[in-house]
Amino acid sequence: MGVASGLRRHIEPCPLFFDRADGAYFFDADGHRLLDYTLGWGPLILGNNHPAINAAIERQLTRGYAYGAQHWGEIELAERMVRVLPGVERVVFSNTGTEAVQVALRLARAYTQRTKIIKFEGHYHGWLNNVLVSYRLKPGDPCGPLPACGGQPPSEFAETLVLPWNDLPAVDETFRQFPGQIAAVLTEPILANGGSCLPDDGYLRGLVETCRTHGAVSIFDEVITGFRIALGGAREFFGVGPDLSVYGKALAAGFTLSAVGGKAALFEVLQDGRTIHAGTYNGNPISLAAARATIDALAAPGVFDELEAHGSAVRAALEAEASRRGVPLLTTGCGSVFSAHFGLLRAPRNYRETLRADMQRYGRFRLAMLRRGVHLLPDGRWYVGAAHGEAELAAVRAAIGPALAEVAA
Repeated sequence: MGVASGLRRHIEPCPLFFDRADGAYFFDADGHRLLDYTLGWGPLILGNNHPAINAAIERQLTRGYAYGAQHWGEIELAERMVRVLPGVERVVFSNTGTEAVQVALRLARAYTQRTKIIKFEGHYHGWLNNVLVSYRLKPGDPCGPLPACGGQPPSEFAETLVLPWNDLPAVDETFRQFPGQIAAVLTEPILANGGSCLPDDGYLRGLVETCRTHGAVSIFDEVITGFRIALGGAREFFGVGPDLSVYGKALAAGFTLSAVGGKAALFEVLQDGRTIHAGTYNGNPISLAAARATIDALAAPGVFDELEAHGSAVRAALEAEASRRGVPLLTTGCGSVFSAHFGLLRAPRNYRETLRADMQRYGRFRLAMLRRGVHLLPDGRWYVGAAHGEAELAAVRAAIGPALAEVAA
């Protein structure tokens, strides 16, 4: 197929091959410079070729590639994370978001001695069989754990319960249906993977409180939102503290790293041997050096205000230019990660409501933007990073109007 991840095969007109990247720009194999709002599907919160990241990596390269043992970099990064993430008392490291989700679920199951988990339609928690269910649905599909692809035997997601999002009564009813059996509720705090739907007021807090009432573990999958929507992620942005949070992507600004953080009591199951957390590459010193430099850069005054301002300006331009041309379009999410929905008249509250959007029209718009030198993801999602400045804002605004005019025509 010529791609290293299956999602990349659906890029039109064909999967692009890149030669290098710098700041907010990608340079493809044909020599085109493209203004990038994909950020590598999210990790590149600081853009490419960032001097502080480069310096941190270069220092570590002379000290070792991997140890297979403990090192001070683990302690230094854990201390930084505990300091900036509200309510996080302990941290463990892994490599990908997919891995870290499984770590969180194992901690929850070992801690509660229960087996079932709740997830929600359209939420993506990695590609392993127990969570890759009801991720991409069709409008007529029933609510329940439906496999997303071949090679998923039902036995591997038999303990996974699937519910509609933003529906607290459904969660409470499911706990009553399976008393003493549900170990955890797993959710994206913003449904970034399924249309950037925002939680209703009080919804996330209600999930956490419902879990506490029924003795289950609340888990926020912050692989996307962590270190992106605020330095403290969704915990800071929404003022809600789950039992566990999963981090990845922006944590190391493009290097392979993920983590699970949360209440100290949940990590006792590792300390006393009730369960294990293993992996040759866990705590890789190069990735951890990148993460320490990333957090230091993101902690500088005004960084997240600028991300929010830039993203809000792009969203305003999209909606204004679409309205001027009679094209129904709205955006949802926040400044640093949002989605554009053609054909919707009100913001979707859950994944099924996003299915009403006109993705064919978005696809035409994406190609029109690409012809004007702006690189976007195929699913309607936009990522904004610290490398996007005034020049980039002017460039994307200049492209949006003509691209929408082409779509309208």
